[in-house]
Parts: sequence; C-alpha cells; structure tokens
Amino acid sequence: MRSKTLELIALFGVTPVILLIVRSNGIRIAPLPLLWIASIVCVCLLKGRRSRERGSASTDVVGRGRSTRSNLFETMVAMIVCSGLLLVLYPLITTSPMFEFPRERPIVWMVVLCLYPLLSVIPQGIIFRRWFVSRYSDGLGTGWSMIIIGALCFGFSHVLFGNPVAPVITAIGGVLFLRTFLRSGSGWLADLEHAVLGNVAFTIGYGQWLYSGANG
Repeated sequence: MRSKTLELIALFGVTPVILLIVRSNGIRIAPLPLLWIASIVCVCLLKGRRSRERGSASTDVVGRGRSTRSNLFETMVAMIVCSGLLLVLYPLITTSPMFEFPRERPIVWMVVLCLYPLLSVIPQGIIFRRWFVSRYSDGLGTGWSMIIIGALCFGFSHVLFGNPVAPVITAIGGVLFLRTFLRSGSGWLADLEHAVLGNVAFTIGYGQWLYSGANG
C-alpha cells in the first residue's frame, strides 16, 4: 500500500508540478498528446490486469444493485443542476460576459463541442476513472475516500493551465464524475456527464481558464 501511495503522489502530484514548471519556463506543452499517451498506457495496464484476473471471481464492486434507468435519471438531474450552478457561479468570479465564445466564434465553438468529448473526455475517463479506480480501490475502497482523493488528483492535474480556477472547478467536477462512475459502474455514463458539463462550461465562458492556450 505504501508503494501505491508514493506512486499516486508521484503521478498525480509531482508530475503536474513538473509540467507547470516546464511550461512556466517558456517551453510549450501540448496537453492532448500527453493525455492520449497516458491513456493508452492505462488501457494496456487495465487489459493486463483483466487477463490476470480472468477465470477468477470478479473484483468489480461498483454500480451494483442499481438499474440503468435509475442511474441515467440521477445523472441527468445532476447535469441540469450543475449547469445551473455554473451559470450562477460565473459572474461571481469574473466580469467577462457570458456566452462570448459562441457569440463571437460560433464555428470554433461548434468544433469544440464536437471534439472535446472525443479528444479530451475519453482519455481523461480512462485515466482518472477506469484506471484510477482499478489501481487504487484496494487501498481507498469505492466510497468517499476514493471519490475525494480521485477528484483532488483530477483537479490538481489542471494546475498546468496556470490559474486557480481550473483546479478548483475540475476537482468539483471530479467528485461528480467519479461518483457517477462508482454508482453506476458505467464509464460511458460518467464520460457523458463529463462531456455535457464540459461543453456547458465552455459555452458559458469557462474556457478562458480551461484551455491551455489561454494563458500563453
């Protein structure tokens, strides 16, 4: 367990700080290629673990005892409520007008709506939900300890963007997405929630903090 704790700190604590230092020294970093490389590694590790566990009793304890309809309904309610909260929060943290992105750059906005789920949400779901739970559930369980630690790791990975809003907003989102994954057992449902709320955030104006090019 101690080795996994050190591993978690190194991967999700030290690595983002190193990347931030590198970026602050004028070296450009492309987050998406790094994200996809990491997600491919995680897929390979997940397949390796499943191969070793084949033939034994399943160790997957997430999402049991709940119907698909119940999980989908709860997720839809959460998306509606959180979209409203994003609208309320925005004018409290900035004077920039809402919906400036779709109004001034509608074509780019539509491209983002289409590509963000594919290029960003899917690899993040692999790393921060599927692999993270598979790797650390032995020590953290599948309750609130897992959700809080996982959300903090997810949020802290966004320090690369160089502003305090990105880690805080994404950590809060991380609680929601990881809870959905653990509750439903469906990575795709958590990805859907992540994609919808991410696109809502970009539409409102949060992209000024959540886009790596926004800060140089």
